[in-house]
Amino acid sequence: MSAPFDFSPEQLVTNLGIFVVVPMAVAAGVVATVRKREVDAPRGGLGMWATGFLALVLGFLSCAVWLSWTAADHDGQVRGPGLPAPTSFPTWQVVACGITTVGACFLAAHWSRTVVAGGLAAAAGTAGGFTAAFSVDLAVPEISQGGVGLFLSIVGWGAGLTILMAVRAIVLTAAGSSGASSFDPAGDPTRIL
Repeated sequence: MSAPFDFSPEQLVTNLGIFVVVPMAVAAGVVATVRKREVDAPRGGLGMWATGFLALVLGFLSCAVWLSWTAADHDGQVRGPGLPAPTSFPTWQVVACGITTVGACFLAAHWSRTVVAGGLAAAAGTAGGFTAAFSVDLAVPEISQGGVGLFLSIVGWGAGLTILMAVRAIVLTAAGSSGASSFDPAGDPTRIL
C-alpha cells in the first residue's frame, strides 16, 4: 500500500514553469523561425499552434495512460491508476508507453499543414505533454532528485522526437510525396528543394 500523496500546487507550478513552459517557449521560437522558411503543403492541415497543442495533449495522455498504474509493482501485484505513480514497471509496459508516445508525435505531425515545422511542433508538444504529466507526480513539497528526472524527460523526449521528425521530413521531402512541403534554408520560400 502506498502512502498518501502530499500534493503541492506550488511545486507543480514550479515544475511546469521550469521544465515545460521555458523549454516550450524556446521550441516555439525555433519552430516559428523554421516556419517562416517553409512553404505550405498543397493540402490543408493544422497550423503550428494547433499541431503543438494536439501533440501536447497526446504526449500528456501517453504518459498518464501508461505510467499511472503498473502491472507488476515492487511486491509483484497489479496497482491501479493513482498518485503517487508507481515506480516499478514491467518492460512491456515501458515499451508500450514509448511506442504510444512516438506514435502520438507522428500522428500530430501527420495532421500538420507543414512537414518540417509541423514535425518540430509535434516533437516539442509531445515532449512537453509527457513531461507535464510526469511533473504532476512530482508535485510534492520535497522532490529531491525529481528535477533531474523532469530535465531528462524534456531533453530526452525533445531530442529524440526532434531527430525522428527530421528524418521524417527528409524522407517526405526526398520522396516528393504530395503532402510534402519544401524547406529553404536560404529563406526563399519560392525555391523548391
